[in-house]
Amino acid sequence: MKVLNALILLFVIIIVIFIAASAYTINEWEQAVITRFGRPVAHKTEAGLYFRKPFIEKVHKLEKRLLPWDGDPENMPTRDKKRIFIDVWARWRITDPLKYYQTLRTEQAGHKILDDLVDSRVRDVIGKYNLIEAVRSTNRELTYESEELEDALAARQTEIFVGRTRIEEEIRDEVVDDLKGKNYGLELVDVHIKRVNYIESVRNAVYERMKSERDRIARLFESEAQEERDRILGQTRKEVDEIEGEMEQRSAEIRGGAEAEVIQIYAEAIEKSPEFYEFLRRLEAYRKTLGRDTRLILSTDSEFLRLLNEMDRGKQD
Repeated sequence: MKVLNALILLFVIIIVIFIAASAYTINEWEQAVITRFGRPVAHKTEAGLYFRKPFIEKVHKLEKRLLPWDGDPENMPTRDKKRIFIDVWARWRITDPLKYYQTLRTEQAGHKILDDLVDSRVRDVIGKYNLIEAVRSTNRELTYESEELEDALAARQTEIFVGRTRIEEEIRDEVVDDLKGKNYGLELVDVHIKRVNYIESVRNAVYERMKSERDRIARLFESEAQEERDRILGQTRKEVDEIEGEMEQRSAEIRGGAEAEVIQIYAEAIEKSPEFYEFLRRLEAYRKTLGRDTRLILSTDSEFLRLLNEMDRGKQD
């Protein structure tokens, strides 16, 4: 009985191992190629649970999703003899897993094929067009930082006949045609230009030209600012002169009125008491004439001497 139970348990274990070795799953983002002794015999593209012949068949899974391709920047000339670095990226996918496995087997091999095909077609297509065609897609009016910069660049602006988008489409179409002839079981879905840049020597020259252009515009702004400052200062000086002139005129009017009023008061005072006014005039004359070290030579009949004598007697009394 124990031997029978052991045999049953062994049989169950063998069945489990057999099922585990033969069953496999395919996820939604995967597809698989089944090989028998290394030779492809079938492929699966739908997600689900599948079985294989254990130990003699092997499952090789491949991506069903879009795969990225990113090339290295390439140095190439354009039709207008501009040396540029151009960086391109693409998206591709495996459409026939069986054919792809037979010809390339791994994703790295697919990348290598695209390296050769895309780089070659990029060089061919870019060389047929001017640089501006690879930079812009339309003749849409550009917005500039200033009117001066717009005027300076408007004369050099070139009309777009093809544009960047159509160049990308042309590259893709030519690579697709190449892939159809090779029958690798893969499809190029999209190609885009990621970056376009001048080579270093040209880039430095462009930067210097941009710098000189900005310096010229800056000097123009400074000149306009200086002109505006002079205009404002002149207007301010004019207004200040007008205010000062009005102020001086008003001050003269006030002083004239005050002096006229003083003269009138003085005249009225003199009219009322001429003797007192005469006395005040004498005192003022004495004050201005006599000082600490003043010496006078007067005649005996001088009015001045008579007043001094009277003042001296007044002090003695």
